[in-house]
Formats: sequence, C-alpha cells, structure tokens
Amino acid sequence: MKIRISQGSIVMRVRAAGVAVAATALVPAAARASDAAAAVVDPGVAWSIFNHRGAGWFIFVWGLTALIDGLMWPRRTWWRFVPPLVLFGMVEFLFIRNDPEAWPTGSIGLWGSLKDPEVLQHRVFLLLLLAIAVVELLRAAGRLPPVLQKFAVPALAVAGGVYLFFHKHGGAGMEQMMADPSAASSPNMAAMMASMDLVKHEHMWFSLAGFGLAAAKLLADGGRLKGRLGATLWCLFAIVLGAYMMGYTE
Repeated sequence: MKIRISQGSIVMRVRAAGVAVAATALVPAAARASDAAAAVVDPGVAWSIFNHRGAGWFIFVWGLTALIDGLMWPRRTWWRFVPPLVLFGMVEFLFIRNDPEAWPTGSIGLWGSLKDPEVLQHRVFLLLLLAIAVVELLRAAGRLPPVLQKFAVPALAVAGGVYLFFHKHGGAGMEQMMADPSAASSPNMAAMMASMDLVKHEHMWFSLAGFGLAAAKLLADGGRLKGRLGATLWCLFAIVLGAYMMGYTE
C-alpha cells in the first residue's frame, strides 16, 4: 500500500511549523523586551520627579494664597499668615523627601550625606526656602526690620536662582560613572546626559521665573510699585513657576 503525500500538504505543514517556531520564539523575546524596559526605569528618577512636582504645587499654592491676600489690599486680615505657612509646609515636605538615602530618612548620616554635592546643594536650597518662610512670617506679624522688608526676599530669590545654574544633578554617582571610560561611552550614559540637558533647561526657566519674582518683590517692597499692583505682581511669577514645575520631567 502506497502513501501519497501531495506537494501542497507538505508546504502547508512546513508553513505551520514555521509559524509555531516563530510564535515560541516571540514569547521569550517579548518577555525579555519587557524586562529590559522595566530595568531602565530608575526609582530615583521617579522620586525626583515627584519631589519637583510636589514642590511646584506648594509654590503654586503659595503664590495663589499671596495673590488673594494682595487683592485684599489695603486691608490686613488673618489671611496674610497663610502664604508663609504654605512655605513652611514646603520646607517640611522637602526636608523629608529630598534625598531618600540620606538623613533624616536614609541610612547615611547628616555629615556623611553632605559629602555628596547634590545632597549638599539640596540642603542649601532648603535653608533658602526656610529663610524666605521666616521672613514672610515676620512680615505678616509686623516684626520685620525695614531693611529686611525691602531686600530680604529679593536677595534670597536671586541667590536661589543663581545657585540653580550650578546645581549638580546626579551627584557622586554621576561623577563615578564619568570617571569610568567604559561607562562614559555607554548608551546608558548617553541617555543620562540627554536627561541632564533637559534638567538644565528646566532649571534655567526656574531661575528666570525666580529672577522675575525677585524684581517684582523688590519694586513692591521698595515702594516703586504701590497698591494692589505691588501686592500682587510678584505672586503671578510664583504661580507661573509653580505651574511650570508641576510638569517637571527628566
């Protein structure tokens, strides 16, 4: 008895086998691609983005509450205490979340963490914010000396804006990678450098908004801008800065 196998049947079986092999090959490849994509996600980046956007919300609310208080000019109500209290909330938020690996929430102590340039700069920014909060609270209470009433907040805002130009994003880890020739030329380093360029661009706009706030505050506190215009113009820069920081990315 002879078994006849047609040419069409052979072709169909070969094609079916090829599809099955391709399907089995695609499943682990897709899994590997998913694992690689997951490996690229840096928890530190997500933490940093959350911090910047959270700070943006605080600055937005600070500017908004100060705007409401300015629109009440010349009346002085209890509302004038709300903006500095928002700043104190921002200081507390950043104090806890700035650097998860460092004091007060991380395993690295205070003095040890200050050896990292990025952590040190975060602490300096925190002190600047705390100083602005204290100055604005004393202003609301009517206990701020005349010289500080005119120059304290503009000077602190300019200092923060200038300091942003020297902010080293990446810290000691970035410096170690740059020192390694093999790591410096890797695709991961290229992606990281592109991210750093984006961060520098965003920080430039942070600084420009801070300079605008400082100029408007100096004109208002120095008596050049009077009435509601002087009481509200600087608030608009704070609102714009906060809204821009809400979209921060790396």
